[in-house]
Amino acid sequence: MSHLKYRYPSGDIMSSRYLALTLVIAILLASVIYLTVPISAEEVPYGPWLDEVVFMEERSTAKAVEMLDKGDIQMYLWYLTGENLEKALKSPNIEVVPSYAGMFDLFVNPIDTRNYTGEFNPFCIREVREALNYIIDREYIVREILKGRGVPMVTVFRPNTPDYVRNIEFMKAMESKYKYDFDKGKAIIFDALYKAGCEFKEGKWYYKGKPIKIRIFIRIEDERKLIGEYVASVLEKLGFEVERIYGPAMKAWEVVYGGDPRKGQWHLYTEGWSFTAITAYDDDLPYYMYCSEWTGTVFEYYKPSPVLVDLATKLLNAKYKSMEERNEWVRKLTELCLKDSTRVWLALQETPFPYSAKLRAPAYDLIGGFYTIFSIRTAKYKEKVGGSIKVAQRRMFVSAFNPVGGIKWIYESVIWVQVVDPGVYPHPHTGEYIPVRAKFTVETAGPEGKLPVPPDALKFDPATKKWVKVGPGVNATSKVTFEYVMGKWHHGQPITIADVMMAIAEAFRITYEKDPLYDPASITPAMQTFVKTFKGLRILGPNKIEIYLDYWHVDDTYIAYMADVWPSVPWEVYTLMNKAVEDRKLAFSDSRAGDWGVEWLDLWKGPSIPILKEYLDKLKAENYIPEEIKEWVKPEEAKARWEALAKWYEKYGHFLVSNGPFIAYKADPAAKMAVLKAFREYPFKADYWDWLLKPRVPEVKVAKMPDIVPGMEARIELTSTFEGKPYDKVKIKVSLVGPAGVAVLTKDAKRVGPGKFEVLLTPEDTGKLTPGVYTVEVIAVGEEAALPKIVSTSAKVIPQIMYFETRVKELETRLGGEIEDIRGSISKLEDTISDLSASISGISAQLSTAMSLAIVAIVLSIIAIALAVVLARRKPASK
Repeated sequence: MSHLKYRYPSGDIMSSRYLALTLVIAILLASVIYLTVPISAEEVPYGPWLDEVVFMEERSTAKAVEMLDKGDIQMYLWYLTGENLEKALKSPNIEVVPSYAGMFDLFVNPIDTRNYTGEFNPFCIREVREALNYIIDREYIVREILKGRGVPMVTVFRPNTPDYVRNIEFMKAMESKYKYDFDKGKAIIFDALYKAGCEFKEGKWYYKGKPIKIRIFIRIEDERKLIGEYVASVLEKLGFEVERIYGPAMKAWEVVYGGDPRKGQWHLYTEGWSFTAITAYDDDLPYYMYCSEWTGTVFEYYKPSPVLVDLATKLLNAKYKSMEERNEWVRKLTELCLKDSTRVWLALQETPFPYSAKLRAPAYDLIGGFYTIFSIRTAKYKEKVGGSIKVAQRRMFVSAFNPVGGIKWIYESVIWVQVVDPGVYPHPHTGEYIPVRAKFTVETAGPEGKLPVPPDALKFDPATKKWVKVGPGVNATSKVTFEYVMGKWHHGQPITIADVMMAIAEAFRITYEKDPLYDPASITPAMQTFVKTFKGLRILGPNKIEIYLDYWHVDDTYIAYMADVWPSVPWEVYTLMNKAVEDRKLAFSDSRAGDWGVEWLDLWKGPSIPILKEYLDKLKAENYIPEEIKEWVKPEEAKARWEALAKWYEKYGHFLVSNGPFIAYKADPAAKMAVLKAFREYPFKADYWDWLLKPRVPEVKVAKMPDIVPGMEARIELTSTFEGKPYDKVKIKVSLVGPAGVAVLTKDAKRVGPGKFEVLLTPEDTGKLTPGVYTVEVIAVGEEAALPKIVSTSAKVIPQIMYFETRVKELETRLGGEIEDIRGSISKLEDTISDLSASISGISAQLSTAMSLAIVAIVLSIIAIALAVVLARRKPASK
């Protein structure tokens, strides 16, 4: 093995005896090396590098940093700011990775509550909601509350995402349109309230003689407390009575997301979002944030404008025919969302994640940081394989652990994604989807073409709970062929096609209004799109399936994502849950749980467990096989499944069985702790994702900017490097942003050499510019890392007359200098000639006349050459 080094005793000559001994040792060593090769290979285990991960709650960031420094925890799944970040950066025991996972906004209740409570909600008026964009100073929030570690955010598309960059001129124009202007916002609000019959008396607003009260729910755990207090003070300045309601995540979930918005318990909520992964295309974002019931019960009662709903649905379902049309929809939806303003965006937050210096740097997402599935999967001690780490986060156990209507908060998600494997998942550096358990190939006919669906392909009928043939004459836009890495479920049973078919059937049942499982709050935008576009499937083998969809996307990997049907739990666990929900003993979503007055179904903990145990006993005794998959499950297979699940429950006391690299070992809500153990029968080895450890984000620099003159050519020179070497796999866009904050010119940079790029501003380009100071914004997006690298500098656009005056002054200065140089040279030459003349006179007295004449000739030649040089130097200055 190449890393082993052999050492010999010192000395110039070895005796024959010592040489023989050395040969014996060498032979023995060779044998040892041969025998240890398998052992060395076993150092890379199946499953994760670690043996155990303990998740725990730590609400104090300061304490978490102290625990990291002491080695009491090894990772903290929350961002650092201020003094805590400074301490972490100075500590030799703590490392930090960058990310932009956090986002703050105001969630606005748009329901007219007068018919329910008699109170007037000013935000039921669209113009009042829209005016919030003007009265809130986002720059203040970033500067004073986030301490500069963030970016003001106006549009639904975040400033560090590919969709924003593709439409940057438009996005900048929207930011300029909705920039802070308190007086403008105040005028809009006052006008709207007067039209609604409200009165403004003695500095206060009234409706039918009663003060207008705004209830703002303020989260207390982080910067949202200060944001909420700032917004409340702004509203009071406008003349509203403001009731501040302070509360943590759990209370917010009950009041804001699960409560009835018609009761007027809240009007504004200081909302925050955590993005777990970078995405190349945010097709679902406008629908998700402004239409989907999954993001709050508000959308059960409030319906945005039909134009917004229609276009958001079309983007969600990728009904565009080209990238150009898609970008047009992105721009239009940006405007519509700002007009609607049920969510008012405030700031994108920089979120540095800390970890122990005893760990090697784990893989991280360029947006989501340690929230990606790959961070803990690649976590490893520098000095050893195995071991346990403690991972702290701000909250534990806010939402329920179930794969249908649970996992709605980041605190559960970061645990769930270590226990459950997806079929495909976003690459943490590019946002395009890559296989996890589902290798894929995509065949598509394009946005308007069609592929024939084989008549023997199957579709699910939720009315009968049976799979039927699609029959002849059915077409689809795309076909995705999946080849699965099956492996085992955590309870030891093999994953089969029956599990895949059950997962697909579940999606159809959840979305079918006549099914007892129907649950609007469990329907994610992706599920909705899949069900609407699914045209059929064919089973090609024990681990191979092809899916037909009426779905097209500009990126084939997104077609694979939409077709992803890899199951998260085995069919018997789906069956267990379904029976409890059908009988209304449990509910998949928190909304349904509230409506029915039952528990939110949780496979891992709480009151759900004894209820599910009753159904397990009954279904096991029947050797029950659900109707949806009877064709693919034999009685003996069903028996093995139910017995395995029963044994799992006996051992672990819960029903969270899945297929990821860790098993759900123990959940302790009282102690706010969850323990995961390595699953060593996992199909991949621990180093499977190590190729993701280092993101290739280029460094881009702008050369010194020349002054730009209208009507004259100008060049902007740039360099791109990665780890100090020229880097060409990057697209660079340069915008000139005028004094008003609007991009007046945007051009793509062209490669002119290794790591060198240039933007040529033609006379036509510069002719559009007026004199002033402009911001040169450079946005670079690497092919291997899609996080935009944004660099800015300033450039002056000067009038032509100023340019020529400057050039004349430069010329005068240069000429003056050269004339002085010439004068100096002539003076020196004159001195030299005088010295030479004196020398000649002295020599003449001693030498013959002939010799003297020869010397004089030589001197005259030298003088002639000197004069020629002087005259040659004078020529350029004469121009």
